[in-house]
Amino acid sequence: MKSASLRYLLCGVLLISVAAPGCGGSQKDAKSAPAAERVAGVDDTIALFKQKDATIAQLFASSAGYVVLPSVGKGALIVGGAHGDGEAFEAGAYVGTVSVSEVSVGAQVGGESYSQVVFFETPAAFKRLKDNSFKFAAEVSAIGVDQGVAKNAKFKDGVATFVIPKQGLMATAAVGGQKLSFEPAGAK
Repeated sequence: MKSASLRYLLCGVLLISVAAPGCGGSQKDAKSAPAAERVAGVDDTIALFKQKDATIAQLFASSAGYVVLPSVGKGALIVGGAHGDGEAFEAGAYVGTVSVSEVSVGAQVGGESYSQVVFFETPAAFKRLKDNSFKFAAEVSAIGVDQGVAKNAKFKDGVATFVIPKQGLMATAAVGGQKLSFEPAGAK
C-alpha cells in the first residue's frame, strides 16, 4: 500500500499524471468489443457502487448519462496531479472513452486512488462532456458512497459525483478542477 501511495505522490510531484501509464486505470479489457477502446474494470466498478449503496441504481437508470472511472490516481506534494481512464454511457449505452486529469497547487501532500462515477442529470449537461467542455468547478467535492447516500444526492450544475476510496492517504476528496476529456466510440 505504501508503494502505491508513493507512486501516486511521485506522479503528482512530477506533473506527469496526465500521461503516466502507472497513475491511472488505462488497462484495456480484452473481452470487450472493440477491444482497442474499452477500459478494464468498468462493469466491476458499477457493481461495486451498487453493492455499497443499492439506492445508486436509480441514478444509473434515470440519468441522461454517466461516466465510470475504475481507478483514478492522485498524488501531491504542494503541486498535485490526478489521472484516470473510464467509459461514458448515454441512456445506459456505451458511447465512448473518458479520461480525467487534474493539476493543482496548494497546501497538499499524499497519494490515493479511488473509483469515481459522475452522473449527468440532463442531456444538455451530458452534451458538455461530449463537446469536451466539461470541467468541475473549483469548489466541488465528491460524495463518498455508503448505503443510502445516493437517495438524497443533489445535482449541482447538472452533475453529481461519487467516489469509493481504494487505497492511500489524502487530506481531501475534492474533485474541483478535474477536466473530463471524451472520445467517441470508434474514433481511434
